[in-house]
Amino acid sequence: MRVVLFDLDDTLFDHQHCSRTGLAAVQEAYAGRIQGSIEEVEATYRELLEAWHLKVLQGLISTDASRIERFRVLLSSEQNGATDDEAQAAASCYRAAFDAAYQPVPGAIELLQRVKAECPIGIVTNHLLAEQVQKIAALGIDSFVDALVVSEEVGVPKPDARVFELALSRLGSTPDQAVMIGDSWASDILGATALGIRAIWLNRYDRPCPDATLATEIRSLEPVDAIADLILSMS
Repeated sequence: MRVVLFDLDDTLFDHQHCSRTGLAAVQEAYAGRIQGSIEEVEATYRELLEAWHLKVLQGLISTDASRIERFRVLLSSEQNGATDDEAQAAASCYRAAFDAAYQPVPGAIELLQRVKAECPIGIVTNHLLAEQVQKIAALGIDSFVDALVVSEEVGVPKPDARVFELALSRLGSTPDQAVMIGDSWASDILGATALGIRAIWLNRYDRPCPDATLATEIRSLEPVDAIADLILSMS
């Protein structure tokens, strides 16, 4: 059975928009404590998120505690370390602003509608199961998803093959019958193609393509009809 796999964050769910909104709220609340442009702060936060996510997967720390520790790092300097209360308050500030900014990537919902009419859909995503289920519900795309695989339940993040293999198993498909759409070259494209899954790289921010032979590059999920035709022609 041919199937289509989607990443979630920054492919269907506009994680960058939410994250920047949350970080901007913390920067404003703690003026002068977090230096740099929002792009620079986001890049630092993304690195912290990836590092602490591995610790969460290993059972070394809870997701809430890991968020507090990320903001302890962001708020601290050599001269001024963040207190427990500051780190916790900053984490709560970020989370409230992040949740209030939920939105889909432009074209995502319409694209899911088009693809779902032709074949089953799986979502393969890093992060925690409860968090990703909440995002899917908030976007109202539950009915389009035939299988959801989240790194927490597998115990390893993408690009590990086991994440993709579990999704294919649940969908009753094989790598040669699937196509993967994602924004992360390392997690989505390299992970999928290493298993023999054809890939489409969503490059919304005009990053240089590491290897044009590995994936078909698109810059947007719109126009939806053209992107849907491309996906379905590959699957």
